[in-house]
Amino acid sequence: MMNDYFKGKVAVVTGAASGIGYGISEALLQAGAIVAMADWNGELLTESAELLHVYTERLETFRVDVSQQDEVKALIENTVARHGRLDLLFNNAGVGWGASIRTADIKAWRRMIDINLWGVIYGIDAALPVMSRQKSGHIINTASIFGLVPGVYESLYSTTKHAVVGLSESLRYELEADGIHVSVVCPGAVATRIFPEGALPPDAMSPAEAASVILEGVSRHEGVIVVTEGAVYLWREFRASSDAFESFIRERTSQLRYHYEGAKI
Repeated sequence: MMNDYFKGKVAVVTGAASGIGYGISEALLQAGAIVAMADWNGELLTESAELLHVYTERLETFRVDVSQQDEVKALIENTVARHGRLDLLFNNAGVGWGASIRTADIKAWRRMIDINLWGVIYGIDAALPVMSRQKSGHIINTASIFGLVPGVYESLYSTTKHAVVGLSESLRYELEADGIHVSVVCPGAVATRIFPEGALPPDAMSPAEAASVILEGVSRHEGVIVVTEGAVYLWREFRASSDAFESFIRERTSQLRYHYEGAKI
């Protein structure tokens, strides 16, 4: 897999204490990369790093709240100061929202945007000067399948993820002449903490499997990396047949409306 593509590369991964972020970190370490794992949950991050103790010489951990620009900037600066470069930035940290928009207040909107969108922007803002000087680097932003298709009863989440897709796709073309690659990862159901307890789909992919798909796409410089068969199917149907997708999404909306609001459309 990917031969020696990641060997010796310096990578930063946010949201790295669990789920896809942990899977990416582990896979990068296995492939010979130097990895800075960052997460807001310091205790969980320490526990996760202990599981990777065999890679201690190439592993660092940082407690970082990606909604705080100064913390994200310090993460990048510290990594570059120690290793002299930054090859890969995985803006992976994020939070979910599955509920009716009627239950959302402005505080919920701000939290979602601060983490899912501003966290990505802060990472790009900190990494771009470094990668521009190097004339190389790869920024990988985690969005969602709901950044490519409508996220019914995921309106807050889907808003931020559509923004991440748009940002990533725009930068992919804007930065390529500078030797900087940009990818956006759009997972479907992956077994992570973003799902509420008891809500994990039975066909969810493991984080390790998702990481393998993601890193394969990164090694090929793919712009949009869609993860899980279900997500690929949704995206294909959305692009290929608007009428068929309209029918599907309306049926799904009706089901979720009954689940969340006890009402049928």
